[in-house]
Amino acid sequence: MESESSTASQENHTEHQRERIVLLVEPKEDDRRKCADAIISQSPLYDVESVTTGEEAIAKFEKKNFDVVVMSYDLPDMTGDELTRKLTSLNPTCPIVAMTVIDSPELALKTLKSGAMDYLPKLGEYQKFLPRTITTNLQRSMLLENLREMYTRVEQASRDEALLNRLIVSIHSSLDLSDTIERATRNLLEELQVSRVITVLAEDPESKMRIRRQMTHPRVTPISDRSALFDRYHDLLLDIGERRPLVVMQDDTFAFAQDVRSEMVGYHIQSMIMVPLVYRGKLMGLLHLDQTNFTRLWTVSEINLLMRIANQFAIALSQAKLYQIVEAQSTSINKLTDLCSQLNDVVKGTKELTERTESRERVRVKLSSRELEVLKKVAQGLSNKEIAEELHITEGTTEVHVSRLRKKLALTSRAALVRYAYENHIS
Repeated sequence: MESESSTASQENHTEHQRERIVLLVEPKEDDRRKCADAIISQSPLYDVESVTTGEEAIAKFEKKNFDVVVMSYDLPDMTGDELTRKLTSLNPTCPIVAMTVIDSPELALKTLKSGAMDYLPKLGEYQKFLPRTITTNLQRSMLLENLREMYTRVEQASRDEALLNRLIVSIHSSLDLSDTIERATRNLLEELQVSRVITVLAEDPESKMRIRRQMTHPRVTPISDRSALFDRYHDLLLDIGERRPLVVMQDDTFAFAQDVRSEMVGYHIQSMIMVPLVYRGKLMGLLHLDQTNFTRLWTVSEINLLMRIANQFAIALSQAKLYQIVEAQSTSINKLTDLCSQLNDVVKGTKELTERTESRERVRVKLSSRELEVLKKVAQGLSNKEIAEELHITEGTTEVHVSRLRKKLALTSRAALVRYAYENHIS
């Protein structure tokens, strides 16, 4: 129970607005009164609530937030170490000042190890030092809390950076469009532990958005491609002229949330975030992530991380599309090259045929039909006798024809006639 002196001291300062509340744990009435009066009289910022036992202190501590605890180390129902540990477990950031009857370094060390931030020996007018001690430990506690928050932010930033690097490496590890989309969607689902991740793309900024890839956890219903959810967001982006993420809870009341509430209820979406995919000012699509098993409160850190991922994803998509175009053009060039090669072969064959025909025509102009027949037989390696037998003429006539061939073609030997026939394609 609170003492009468504590009640009286509280009545004396009700006219002041107190900013800090001190929990005073002191079993001795005289010490309790002196400590409360010293704290209140010397510092108008502090209010004091007093108890006499450790159990009372724990009961108050569980129901109310206190800025600092000033406690006697000697209590009737538990040791000071025990009370310190219990209070610290309930609120680790609340500074505790332990007052000890004995000024002993060993006892001071024991008190600090149990969780107290400071100790004050009950020597002389010790109560006069309480306001300064309380203020010092509050400042120390605030400094420690700021350091903890800073460390938490740095640690979170480090985790976010590591996650971003992993996703960037995965997203940019392929130039295949389908593979890029597959990797990004799957990694976001696994890394952020959401219920659904959907990659939605538009052919151009004005066309409707269509689901390109959707991944969900088991027992989560996929969103239909006919859902108006993404077109509504697309319309919103076009209306406001900005490319910014949108976070929606199922119980939100702003206009867009009301428009899509039936979709969210139908697909059991408790909360969702949609991040635009923009490359060089062009809207390419969006990333949709939602949670169906609880209302996820998307932090500023998570939103910033998703924006950076979306930027890299948009770059990877643009590169993959460009690669598709280059690959298609390369394939076309290769086909054209093959076609040109085939045409060259045809032209070459036609040229050879033309040359052969022209050569034959030139020979026909110079030679009679019988002489041409004899030349072909000579080219085949037949003797005059064999030629005469095949053409049904005399051997002497054959010799006359061969002689005329050498004279007309200005050739001096039978071998020259064979070579001439070969070069002019006469066989």
